Amino acid sequence: MLIQKNQRISMTLIEEIDIIKKKIDLREWVLEELTIFESKYGMTTKEFKEKWVSNEIPEPEDHKLLEEFLEWEGLSESLQNVENELKEIEKRIKES
Repeated sequence: MLIQKNQRISMTLIEEIDIIKKKIDLREWVLEELTIFESKYGMTTKEFKEKWVSNEIPEPEDHKLLEEFLEWEGLSESLQNVENELKEIEKRIKES
C-alpha cells in the first residue's frame, strides 16, 4: 500500500516537473519571438504595447503589418500568461 502511494506521489511530482519544463520552454520560445519583433521594429515589447494601446501606433492599413502587430501583441499576452502560471506553480510549491 505504501509503495503504491509513493509511486503516485512520484508520478505527480514527475508530471508537475514535466509541466514546469514545458512552461519554461514555452516562455523561452515566446521571448525569442518577441526579440525578433523588437529587433525588426527597433523598440521593446513594452514600448510597442504602450504605443499600440494608446494609438500612437495607428492600426496599419497594410494587412501583413497589422497581422504582425497583432501577433506581437498576442505573444506579449502569452508571455504574461505563462509567467503568471509559473508564479502560481512556485507559490503552490512553497505552500506545500
